[in-house]
Amino acid sequence: MENQFFTCTKIHKGVYAAIVKDGQGALGNAGFVDLGDGILIFDTFMVPAAASELRRVAEEQTGKPVKYVVNSHYHGDHTNGNVIFKDAVIISTALTRQKMQESYENRDIPAMKAGMDSYFAQLEERIAKEQNEQLRIALEYDLSDKRKYSESLDLIEEVLPTVLFEDKLVLQGSERTVELYHFGGGHTESDLFMYLPDEQVLFAGDLVFVNNHAWMGHGNPHEWLTILEKMQKFAVSSIVPGHGNAGSHEDLQNTKEYIEDMIHFVSEMNQKGKSVEELMAEHMLEKYSKMDSPHVYEWNLNFLHGYLSQREVSHS
Repeated sequence: MENQFFTCTKIHKGVYAAIVKDGQGALGNAGFVDLGDGILIFDTFMVPAAASELRRVAEEQTGKPVKYVVNSHYHGDHTNGNVIFKDAVIISTALTRQKMQESYENRDIPAMKAGMDSYFAQLEERIAKEQNEQLRIALEYDLSDKRKYSESLDLIEEVLPTVLFEDKLVLQGSERTVELYHFGGGHTESDLFMYLPDEQVLFAGDLVFVNNHAWMGHGNPHEWLTILEKMQKFAVSSIVPGHGNAGSHEDLQNTKEYIEDMIHFVSEMNQKGKSVEELMAEHMLEKYSKMDSPHVYEWNLNFLHGYLSQREVSHS
C-alpha cells in the first residue's frame, strides 16, 4: 500500500507501519494498530496532508474509527498531524505535552516562513557546490521536506495531548493490548515507546533509527544509551523506528553502537584540541559512511563537540 507520503506495511495482523517517503513532507515514520474496538495511531507526521492520508488508510484497512493517538515525543515530524485527529484521545507524557505547548508560544508564521526562506537559499547554494553525491541527495530531500513543511504552516494548529502518563500506560482493546513505556529522555527530554506484548512489535519513535544517522541535538546521548539498554530486555520480533525501514531487535544494539561510537570519536577529537571546523573536516567514520541522512552526521558532530566539552567541564 503506497501513496505520495508513505508506504504502509503490514507488520502483523492488525499492526501496520507507515514508512515515510523521502522529500514528501511526512519526514518521521508513523503507524497504526487495530485494537478491535477502534484504531490507535502512533505519531502523526510533519504535514497535515500526510496525516490525513494516514487516517484514510487506517480506517480503510480496518473498517474502524480512530480512537487514540500517541505522540512519542514533541518534535513536529511526529506531532504536527495531530490537527487531523482532534476527535481522538491524544496521549503523551506530561513533559512532551509541555514541550509541544512551548513550541506554539509566540508563534509568528510570517517570521517562520521568512527564516525558512533564508535557510532554503543557503541550502540551495550548498547543494549546488556539493561534490559528494550521497550527501547532495540527502540535502535535496531535506530541502524538499522543509519546503513542504513551510507550505503547510498555515494548516498546523496547536492540538495537544489530553491523557498524560509518566512511567507506563496499558490500553486494553477488545482484540489486542498495547503498552506505552516512558524511561525518560534520550532523543529529546521525554521519549515514549509502544510495545505489543502478544505480537512482540515495538514502535520506537526516535529512540531507534534504522540505517539512518540518529539526530542527538535535542537530547542526552548518555541517557539515551541507558534507555536502549532497558529496551533490549523486551522480546521483539519487529521494530518500527522513527526513521528508516522496519527493523528487528538488533537495531536497538545498532542505534546504541552508533551513539557510543560518535561519543567516543568526538571525545577523542576534543582531547586533541580539535575545533568544530577541524572535526567537520575529518573523514566520516567508515562504519557509517553508507547510512542514510548523512547531513545529520554533521549536525551530530557540531552538537557533540559542545555537549561533551560542557560535560567534561561539569565533571572535572
